[in-house]
Amino acid sequence: MAARATSRSRLITCLAVLALAGCGSVSDPAGFSIVSQDRFDFMTCKQIVDQRNGQAGRMKQLAELMEKAEASPGGFIVSATAYRSEYVHSRALLAAADRAAKLNNCDAPKAN
Repeated sequence: MAARATSRSRLITCLAVLALAGCGSVSDPAGFSIVSQDRFDFMTCKQIVDQRNGQAGRMKQLAELMEKAEASPGGFIVSATAYRSEYVHSRALLAAADRAAKLNNCDAPKAN
């Protein structure tokens, strides 16, 4: 009976280690964001630049909110759950707008 309990506890320990190893391998807690790469391709240059600037502004705002949240105890969890996924999505939209600006030969200033 004791051998069976030891075997069960070893199995549970191995499963817990594997689950934690899987969590450690994720570089972005939000996972990934799916954005259609041609979302901005048929817009005018002005529309593309406006969209790009809007996404850059939103990314800056979210970065400030994440930084503020992470300053408090347990803030990393709040930051990851509340802001990180939207930040990743905004970054993907910004990349798609950059791609469209380059494709359409728009003179879009780089906003940081």
